[in-house]
Amino acid sequence: SVVLCRRVKHSRTNKLQKSGLEDSYEKTEIWALEDLLILDGRDPDTDDPCFLMHFDTVRSVRAVSCAAKYTLARCLLSLSRKYHHTALKLKNFDWTYIQPTAVYSDRGDCVVLAQICFYAFNLVCLSLCPVPLA
Repeated sequence: SVVLCRRVKHSRTNKLQKSGLEDSYEKTEIWALEDLLILDGRDPDTDDPCFLMHFDTVRSVRAVSCAAKYTLARCLLSLSRKYHHTALKLKNFDWTYIQPTAVYSDRGDCVVLAQICFYAFNLVCLSLCPVPLA
């Protein structure tokens, strides 16, 4: 299921789910993943964290960042393929950030970032090595 939460001030209700020492969230809506028809990124050419989720009605959602929006899209696509054996319809997303390629496999964002940093470090080390002249 897909859960929409909103940040709330300190409260003593049972509906709160903690996400850290200071942040509290309250569930406002819950939808089933199979009811999600289209995930619309709105404009793939701009760095916009807002997107649309098409259920029986269209819900506008704002992610923390554009990277979080793409992470959620990859997660929902993977869950849809795994449990519903169908690909979720994605619209207005940059597919280079959604689909894994040969270099960037589906191992998670942190592993891919670590791999890129490792390659960059190797390039810096190689550029600092003196080249012997014959």
